[in-house]
Amino acid sequence: MPDIRYIRENPDAFDAALARRGYAAQSAQLLEMDVNWRALSSEAQAGQARRNEASKAIGQAKAQKDDARADALMAEVAELKTRLPQLETEAGEAQDALQALLATIPNLPADNVPQGADEKDNQLIHTRGEPGSFAFEPREHDVVGAPLGLDFETAQNVSGARFVYLRGQLARLNRALGQFMLDLHTTEFGYQEVMPPLMVRDEAMYGTGQLPKFAEDLFKTTDGRWLIPTAEVSLTNIVNDAIMAEAELPLRLTALTFCFRSEAGSAGREPHGG
Repeated sequence: MPDIRYIRENPDAFDAALARRGYAAQSAQLLEMDVNWRALSSEAQAGQARRNEASKAIGQAKAQKDDARADALMAEVAELKTRLPQLETEAGEAQDALQALLATIPNLPADNVPQGADEKDNQLIHTRGEPGSFAFEPREHDVVGAPLGLDFETAQNVSGARFVYLRGQLARLNRALGQFMLDLHTTEFGYQEVMPPLMVRDEAMYGTGQLPKFAEDLFKTTDGRWLIPTAEVSLTNIVNDAIMAEAELPLRLTALTFCFRSEAGSAGREPHGG
């Protein structure tokens, strides 16, 4: 999510960077919403301060037997008590609208990212090794895996599309690969193994960039939580809203979890074998 402070200070650079990603200019609308939110917030804060000040002055006026002034101050406080909740609501709604729009804007490209309309404009930076060549025609994983225990048909009958049973030696291989990954990272590379939650709140999904862009690819529970599409979501949010001391870094965390993705955004096609 872009930082509104950066947009305030660099509106033209912000729009130019968005244009490189094929997006229309957004700074004018964002800054207008930002001005509105800050004005409402300032008015609400000023009203709170004035209410506190007037409330104190009422006691002073009564002590001085200045009934007229006390009555005027009480009327002002009563009006502020009515107006302030409305102002606070309007300020909150303005902030939510601004944050919602900011959340839809992609990250700005780095200056050294080449300009291009699509993947055809990608630049080859380096290669490692030689592309594999085969004396036979390679087959898709679902074709190779079917006789080994990759069972999509039974899973579709039980759960619907995009589910699979792993059976026999293939299930054992899957379990072994997971254990191998965890053992390698924790014993040789200094990672800490974590068993994280499989369901998270909106903030966690926004924090790792899944929302709002990939909402259609996610599964949501009836109580408003999300099933994680990758362990990254739960692991990254361990430090959500935390300020880490330099001595605590880097954090090396690893996890083996179920991952829940519908892949609804696959360009209108059902992912083959998935």
